[in-house]
Amino acid sequence: MHSYVEVITTPTADTAGTAMLFDVGQKRYLFGNMHEGLQRACIQRNARLAKTTDIFIAGKTEWKNVGGLFGVILTMADANASAVQSEKENMEKKIKKRQSDEIGRLSESKSTKKAKYDDKRAEVFREAGLDPEKWLTGPGKATEAPPTVPTLTIHGSKNLTHTIATARRFIFRKGMPIRINEHVAAQQPTLPGDWRDPDWKDESIQVWKLPIEPAIRDQSPKSPRKRPFDEFATGLLPHAHHGDFPRNVVRTRKGSEAREDEQRRLVASEMFNSQWRVDALTETPLVQVPTSTPMWIRSQNTNKLERYYRPGDGTLPQINVLIRRPWPGALIEQLPPTQPSQTAMSYIVRHYSQRGKFLPDKSKALKVHHLLYQALQQGATVKSQDGTTVTPDMVLEPSRTGGGFAYLDVPSIDHLQDLLDRPEWKMPRIMNGLQIMIWNLAPDVASTAALQSFFSHHKDVKHIVAAPDVSANPISFESSAALVLRLNQIDWGRYLVPIYSNSVNPEALTKRLIDAEFPNPQSLSRGFRFQLEPSAKVLSDDPDLFFDVGAVLKDMPAEVLELANSAKSESSSNVSSENIGLPSQDAEIICLGTGSSAPSKYRNVSATLLRVPGCGSYLFDCGEGTLGQLKRLYTPTQMTELFRDLKAIWVSHLHADHHLGTTSVIKAWNEVNYGLDATNEDEIFLDERAIKALQISKHCKRLFLFSEAQMIQWLKEYSSVEDFGYEKLVAIKTDRARNDPNSSSMSWNNAKVGFRTDNDAMNEAMSQATGIENLVTCGVNHCHGAQAVSVTFRTGFKFSYSGDCRPSKEFVRIGQGSTVLVHEATFDDDMQKDAEAKKHSTISEAIGVAQAMGAKRLVLTHFSQRYQKIPQLRALNKINVNFDDVEVSSNGEEEVVDMPHGLAEIGTTTVSPTPRQRRSTASPSIPSPESEELKIAVAFDFMRVRVRDIAYLDKLTPVLQRLFEIVEREDRKKAKDDPGEIARRKKDELKASRQKQSREQIRETNVVKAREKVEETGERLNKSRSRSRNGVRDGNATSAAAPGRRPSTAVAAPLKDAELMEEQSARINYVDMAHELERVEGESNVQELGQSNGNTTSKVSLPLLEEPQVSPADIRPR
Repeated sequence: MHSYVEVITTPTADTAGTAMLFDVGQKRYLFGNMHEGLQRACIQRNARLAKTTDIFIAGKTEWKNVGGLFGVILTMADANASAVQSEKENMEKKIKKRQSDEIGRLSESKSTKKAKYDDKRAEVFREAGLDPEKWLTGPGKATEAPPTVPTLTIHGSKNLTHTIATARRFIFRKGMPIRINEHVAAQQPTLPGDWRDPDWKDESIQVWKLPIEPAIRDQSPKSPRKRPFDEFATGLLPHAHHGDFPRNVVRTRKGSEAREDEQRRLVASEMFNSQWRVDALTETPLVQVPTSTPMWIRSQNTNKLERYYRPGDGTLPQINVLIRRPWPGALIEQLPPTQPSQTAMSYIVRHYSQRGKFLPDKSKALKVHHLLYQALQQGATVKSQDGTTVTPDMVLEPSRTGGGFAYLDVPSIDHLQDLLDRPEWKMPRIMNGLQIMIWNLAPDVASTAALQSFFSHHKDVKHIVAAPDVSANPISFESSAALVLRLNQIDWGRYLVPIYSNSVNPEALTKRLIDAEFPNPQSLSRGFRFQLEPSAKVLSDDPDLFFDVGAVLKDMPAEVLELANSAKSESSSNVSSENIGLPSQDAEIICLGTGSSAPSKYRNVSATLLRVPGCGSYLFDCGEGTLGQLKRLYTPTQMTELFRDLKAIWVSHLHADHHLGTTSVIKAWNEVNYGLDATNEDEIFLDERAIKALQISKHCKRLFLFSEAQMIQWLKEYSSVEDFGYEKLVAIKTDRARNDPNSSSMSWNNAKVGFRTDNDAMNEAMSQATGIENLVTCGVNHCHGAQAVSVTFRTGFKFSYSGDCRPSKEFVRIGQGSTVLVHEATFDDDMQKDAEAKKHSTISEAIGVAQAMGAKRLVLTHFSQRYQKIPQLRALNKINVNFDDVEVSSNGEEEVVDMPHGLAEIGTTTVSPTPRQRRSTASPSIPSPESEELKIAVAFDFMRVRVRDIAYLDKLTPVLQRLFEIVEREDRKKAKDDPGEIARRKKDELKASRQKQSREQIRETNVVKAREKVEETGERLNKSRSRSRNGVRDGNATSAAAPGRRPSTAVAAPLKDAELMEEQSARINYVDMAHELERVEGESNVQELGQSNGNTTSKVSLPLLEEPQVSPADIRPR
């Protein structure tokens, strides 16, 4: 057996921890921090997650360690679904192949021989004192089983199940069962001795969990509870002496924890292996159906489904209607609360002891039958041919201790001592064979005296350390960095190279061990590979660590640089005049993620930062990895300034690629503005209302979050796992604009708020707190709760953001006259049907929306990952767009059904009908300005562009297209010489060769069968003729089965009715069989000719078979 560990990530700006893949051949395991960006790092490193059965999450259950878990699970679910489908198709092919007569005869012959061989083996085993049923296993006994759905087990610390269950509103996959193995303190006995049983094991490895707690605990008297901002905003809570529990928290009764844990477990299980279907309808009495639920009835005339609407007069007839049952996750309105846990997980992993090498010479000398060799190797005791008992140790070399490693996560100095005091370090049977310890340390832990002493006491183990103050900060995503570096050479002011550092700090590891007698611990680097079995050795001690900037600069085509310089000179004089009248020309748009659905090597998922001088900074959508992208653009000092200036976050909808980075951004904002211990809070009287609460923003920093209710609910539920700053949020629920395009309905803890309300004091407080003059939203056609937004600032600058949507007339209405529109352009124009099916927009549709809106500038973003670098931009003319808007019911409410967000985008699920009924309306009445007035920029990650510079980027688009044409051509050329690509090509060629041989065998079998049927039909026809008494027949007609000549015609003598019908039937069957033989022979010849000419579509004229002499009048039409 071969096994090795490979490091995928180390602590960097955009990969917050250490993750590694443990490969044992038949399966894989993930160990470490499942941080944001891990999914993208696996793509960049080509680390395939197929065959991964278990994930072992190290450290505490906090977003830093689990933020990337959801993306990894979704990737694995899709990969496993494809693998199961492929296995199913292969099995069906095998079954069809075995149904062939030739193969059937061959199989019968083989099975007869196999049965005789099995009988002989069974007799030998019985004579040796072994049960054949127990020890005889082989291909002859096994039956073809249907492909099994792989189960993923996730191991981690307390609150892991709760964290996964909070995502029930936006994570849904079918056919991916998961088990959550959450650590419980009572599971681990601390018994003295040299061994304790592993906490988990399978057929390949054993795992010991090492939960650790911080040594220092706050034992001071608990200070009076500080009320979160959203509690005193409404002034509806009881006084402090009534208790310290907020109203919406259910007190945990004794004995209820088990029930609550079971509830969380069931929710998490339904998220990945539910039998629920979106297209299943259930008959329900109308009086029991909630308002705004879509309903159907079956027509009495056609028996087809028709939409049913409630009567306008409010009366409800006593009838049954058909409705969709809610997605089970929606039935759990709120999870039971939990408490943050400080328990951090580490792991020791060991292979089983390896049996010694089998010695056949000794077995032969002991007169052991050769059929018993395998049973001896598997540990059976047998009897030799002379009756002597033979044990495995008599014919095997001494066993060898299995190799192993330890993954040790220390989240703080306070946790270190508890880890060093673990009893496992003094258990030889666990420590024997441990070859390497991989440490993931918090800052300042590596240089502590206690850890250095531990290193010196375990000299025989290789220590590899990853820590922010030890490891380098290299580029994590080289493909994206190379792309930006090329763009930077074209325009250095707007495409910024990510910030990185290749310097390692070994002093943090060695300053206390200068005189040590053993090699110093080394810093862990990405790409490090260590083999455990069959022998311990470093496979990659010189990994490809650093991004080669010089190589990228050297490959920059000179032609592109010349085109860029020409575009700059031509546009320098025109751009200034084109910006006349634009407000806030210094407002800056920073593209942090411009891809859709899932991250790729070149584009991260959705996030756009807007910085308006004099107003503030605003984040529109916040996909996974957004904080890492910010850290690559800004220095620590600049990050502090940014988070002090950040006023609000807008989340357009609850899809994973738009909001999974929100928690880490809020936590970073909270640490900057309140420090790591954000406990200082101004005392506020309980009877103060929302307006006064908003006014505290003048003295206490508050971060506003605008989104739908379920986004806010998700953050609230997760806040009981980790204090990431939720109490400092002003989380405002937004709704679609109704009749007034200049205002939207907003609420905060059920209290009405907004920028254009009837309360002037409220309007002023909101504007001062956010720096926004007005914010208007509308519902768009994408998923439940999806919204677009238009924001107006006091400077007159108007910014509109589409999120994900089909073109929306309502969005055009609220965004009229926008200075800048950022609109999704997921698909190219030739994929219009895909855009409609997946509820996205094409490039031309996005441009059409901008023209209809009267926007001055347009930034295209959210490109499908199939366009890895740049989409195609065609000539921009005046465009008419069909607008797909959300349909509302007669009471003005949007028609929805509770179901997981993003279900329509699941590749393995077909959704029909849609969760909400839509209608398309052409809108020729909306004016469209001339396309020359609209300036367009194509967004790339790390692009920073001021409003006044978008006109310049519009002129730079042809240069970018030329650049990527050259780069992609060079990439394809390099790919041909890549060793991995060469190996894949050889594998594909071998597969194609085998498929060709299989097709040829099938064709040959079909030809043989067809010839046999033709001959059989010819014989029947000859017999029919011989029974004719008065017919004049050609004696040579019996050669009809011989191919090569077309049939001649002759006049047939009259026959009796029965004889005539019989002969006509035989003739018709003969013609059918002859044409069938011609077809299968033709397929074979066409295939051979096409392959020889390099063209499988070539056709060849084949000779017709000779048929019997038949009169056309004798063959009736069929």
